[in-house]
Amino acid sequence: MQNVIGKLIVVGILLSLTGCLLDGSGSESGATVVASPGQPFFDPKQTICDPFKTNSTQARDRGLIGNLVYLTNDQPRYGNIADFMTNAIVADATVFLDRLFVPTRPFDRGFYLQSGELVKSINGDTLYEYFGLRMKGQVQLATDEIPGQYQFAVLADDGALLKIPDGLGGEVTLVNNDGTHPTKLMCATDPVTMTAGSKLPITLEYYQGPRFHIAMVVMWRPWPDGVTNAVTDPLCGQQGNSLYFDSTKNPVEPKLAYYELLDRGWKVLQNENYSFPEQADNPCAPAEPALMINSADVRVTAVTSTVITVEWTTNIPATSQLQIKNTSNMVVTLSPVDPTLVQNHSLTFTGLTPATLYAFKVLSTSASGQTAESDERTQRTGR
Repeated sequence: MQNVIGKLIVVGILLSLTGCLLDGSGSESGATVVASPGQPFFDPKQTICDPFKTNSTQARDRGLIGNLVYLTNDQPRYGNIADFMTNAIVADATVFLDRLFVPTRPFDRGFYLQSGELVKSINGDTLYEYFGLRMKGQVQLATDEIPGQYQFAVLADDGALLKIPDGLGGEVTLVNNDGTHPTKLMCATDPVTMTAGSKLPITLEYYQGPRFHIAMVVMWRPWPDGVTNAVTDPLCGQQGNSLYFDSTKNPVEPKLAYYELLDRGWKVLQNENYSFPEQADNPCAPAEPALMINSADVRVTAVTSTVITVEWTTNIPATSQLQIKNTSNMVVTLSPVDPTLVQNHSLTFTGLTPATLYAFKVLSTSASGQTAESDERTQRTGR
């Protein structure tokens, strides 16, 4: 499969009919959820918003939509996605995700509808194991990402398949991370070409086997210039529930292996990288603009052996703060809050250790108390 996107016919039709997103599965009921132009049909008894509490800023036209499915007590415990998705029961609910970033964590809370009700199986069980998701959306470049070829990767516990159109009306698997296993990184062996205006339809199929850990993270990085054969990463194929994230911490903390991925150019796709092909509005996003930090716009503007300066923007005036983490000893330090409400932010952090890899993120708070933070990025100080 050479230069996968070159073979694509980007049709990107997102089916917002709940029962139609997942073909070939049984359905608990015949109910559907249909979005009308400009205003989504919003039934709190059929809508699951951000089930894993990823807590990134959501926009009304960005994200992924899909099905929640599960196995009943009398069904086999399938160990691959094809069998799982073919035989699973489709729950009577539509799931909205802002992005695919669920670091390794325990999961026993189940899925809550916006009405506050807990989704139960037809056996009356809470769904925190032997469930699956089939999410659809489109991937696009963020404002600071350069058009060109990209390599995708998926961290998952348990199985996950990332699919794109094959140009013939079907789909082809781009990243295969199938099977029951701890958190595992698998990487695409073929590049995908992204242009400034292109939107790549994707399907992410995921299943969770036995309790209790879950993980689901989609990443990409620019394909190395001049390389025509497959490229890899030292961590591709490596697995372990404590390798990439420390799930014993609340909130979950990244570990050195994750920061090494960031240092090698990998990036977690954020809300700005996803869009709904046909869904006009995301009913889970606030009707009024929320405080937003454009993670793609967070940039290091100066770095020495002991100093780093970071700039970013927010969509409305807000305060400024910088969090720095030494990835060698995981010591976290916060800068003092600059209380000035601005949209263009700049902070300088001093007293750093030379030749050290740091992870950083920025934080802002609006006048009304809304808070937002960027995803973590890495920067090595000079010698």
